[in-house]
Amino acid sequence: MYTVKLPPIGEGIQEGEIVRWAVKEGEQVKKDQELVEVMTDKITVKIPSPVSGKISRILVPEEATINIDDPMVQIDSPDESNNVNIGESINKEAGVVESKTVQEPPVDSKKPSLKATPSVRAYANSNNVDLLNVKPSGPDGRITKDDIDTHLKQAKSQSKSSVETKPGDEIFKITGVRKVIFDKMAKSKQIMPHFTVSDFVDTDNITRTIVQYSKNNYLSFTSFFVKACTIAFKDFPKLNAIYNENDKNYTIKKSYNIGVAVDSPYGLTVVVIKDADKKDIKTISKEIKDLAEKARNNSLTLDDIQGSTFSITNIGAIGGIMSTPIINYPEVAILAVNSRTSSFVDGELKGGLFLTLACDHRLIDGAEGTRYLQRVKEILEHPMMFIGD
Repeated sequence: MYTVKLPPIGEGIQEGEIVRWAVKEGEQVKKDQELVEVMTDKITVKIPSPVSGKISRILVPEEATINIDDPMVQIDSPDESNNVNIGESINKEAGVVESKTVQEPPVDSKKPSLKATPSVRAYANSNNVDLLNVKPSGPDGRITKDDIDTHLKQAKSQSKSSVETKPGDEIFKITGVRKVIFDKMAKSKQIMPHFTVSDFVDTDNITRTIVQYSKNNYLSFTSFFVKACTIAFKDFPKLNAIYNENDKNYTIKKSYNIGVAVDSPYGLTVVVIKDADKKDIKTISKEIKDLAEKARNNSLTLDDIQGSTFSITNIGAIGGIMSTPIINYPEVAILAVNSRTSSFVDGELKGGLFLTLACDHRLIDGAEGTRYLQRVKEILEHPMMFIGD
């Protein structure tokens, strides 16, 4: 009997939502056949079966949210050969791991007194209920489904007393992509004390460079900001770091993987330009264009969205001359490119835009963040210095 768990899907991803089961209990399944479709805050992935056999029990219903390493489904497999290196092979291909039969997920170290079956945990997740707030009534202090229903009724009663709805009002339920964005943004603001700093950048030289080189090569506006940020990391390495919540420390990354926010019909997606410091403007421009198209077609792969160390959001393409972006957790900084405008620089009217840098103040001081932004500004205003890199 194999228990398939939700695999590690990407750096910083702690949970996923069950979108759709491709199998049913009692159904025969082949190795590598699709089991389930899972949505995270970055991508929707299809997880294959590590073994051939019969679906014994589906532990988590559709629309439920589960944590990484939580059991999802049990498979009764008579093929003993599947025991050989199954964990290693699945980890390489899809990240799914094999374990012994488990009737109940491991107890979370942060919730040592919780007792509940997988189905009850899944039911709680699907209703956005924190089990720590539920009063147990089952044997030996175990939480039951009825306990959750009681908790929901009480919460609904309290909600009715505090929030009045009128005919025509619409209740917007947080589900799907919006739910994972909801949770991740809340975590970023709760954990990381943000500070922001802004400055005006003269973009006339970037515009001239694009016009000059666009006859033979496609150059995107965003690619210049990607390149400038990576060059500035050489002098300010702490801006390119990842926060480790469990150990309460930071990893300063030596690879410069820049996440670029893309607005698609399926929600906000951050695609990743890997090793951006080693690529020229033309290559970066093409990658951004190709990844944006894949995001709009919902055909991104895990590699397309994993491993970002710093993010850029170009909201200026829509509008807004200023903004206060939220850091893409667990990164420590994000740059917002705002709408083009004009400003007087040394008494002369210049065309350009405001950049806004948001940083994790626990690692990065205001002075360091400001100096980094000044360096980015300096590089952007002299784009010909790296156009041939």
